[in-house]
Amino acid sequence: MFVDQRKMMLALVLCAALCAARAQEAETQARTGAVADGVTSVVGIAAGVPLNPLLPVAGLAFKAVTLQHAESLPETERPRAYAFAAAGWHGSAAGNVCAAASVLTGGAFLPACLVVGVAWGYKTWTDSEPERLNAERCAALRTKARKPKLRCPVTAQRVQRQVAQAPRFVAAQDLVAP
Repeated sequence: MFVDQRKMMLALVLCAALCAARAQEAETQARTGAVADGVTSVVGIAAGVPLNPLLPVAGLAFKAVTLQHAESLPETERPRAYAFAAAGWHGSAAGNVCAAASVLTGGAFLPACLVVGVAWGYKTWTDSEPERLNAERCAALRTKARKPKLRCPVTAQRVQRQVAQAPRFVAAQDLVAP
């Protein structure tokens, strides 16, 4: 019965992690990654992954210090720091979920979980590139204008999907004679 509960917990955590993987601001993504890494570490330990139980506690302190340091950086350097932290923590969370799933299914693919974590971290890092580039452009603009407090006009652009209009059926009575 406990094995069934562990599988259900793993499925819930995996679902929550995938729902949180959408595009977000770098800071929000870093905070989400920190929470996901902590939760998946605890779930991994509960699933039986051979891991020191004090590691999530030490990780919590490290995450707090990292987020505090990123907040203290200049505005143009924050996106890079947050993106780096988010990439590491999201990658770690993906590796933790993979490790828990591996242990629950017999542990055959446990070594591959390292590759899963690195790949997910790399994906998170590359997804944050537009925000990092905007911060770099803003810094260059401030330097060129010699105004260090200039508000940056470069903003993140949201992509909106255009809905194609349904083809309209034209009947003979809809036509108007010239």
